[in-house]
Amino acid sequence: MARARLLKPGFFTNEDLCELPAFGRLLFAGLWTIADREGRLEDRPKRIKAAVFPYDPEVDVPTLLDGLEARGFVRRYKVDGLALL
Repeated sequence: MARARLLKPGFFTNEDLCELPAFGRLLFAGLWTIADREGRLEDRPKRIKAAVFPYDPEVDVPTLLDGLEARGFVRRYKVDGLALL
């Protein structure tokens, strides 16, 4: 279930986050709304795209997730074969 989350003003001035394209920054904020209370969710790019960018067919969520991971904003891992963020 989606949850309301708040963005702090520092989100917009984060010098590491600004290295990502605009859709990457929006994806990062969107992940907060679909993650569970501990900040986890399944690493399923197609499902994430449907939840965060349902009307933007040009958005490449797998590439954006790679960028978020490379900069340390998300961590991809597996538990009992289940891919998680």
